[in-house]
Amino acid sequence: MTIDWGNIWLQANAIIGLLAVIVIGSYQRNNSRHKPHYSFVAWLAMIALISIPIRIWIGNYSVVDRSEVIVNFILLLVMLNSRGNITGRRS
Repeated sequence: MTIDWGNIWLQANAIIGLLAVIVIGSYQRNNSRHKPHYSFVAWLAMIALISIPIRIWIGNYSVVDRSEVIVNFILLLVMLNSRGNITGRRS
């Protein structure tokens, strides 16, 4: 039995993208002002990130570069640190 590293990287990228969407989508702004331009950037990021797992799981995305997975993982860490705030500020 051999390990298919390509598929492992694909699934990792899908899960990381999905988690980043969940973190951004669950951001609570509490008492801060609503800023439409940041909301639009967050919406664009969520659309781009959710397309990754969708395309992987329907078979339209068959090869992933390891550096892309690492960049997406770093983005996830930044979003976790800021609790989903796309501006990067902790609230």
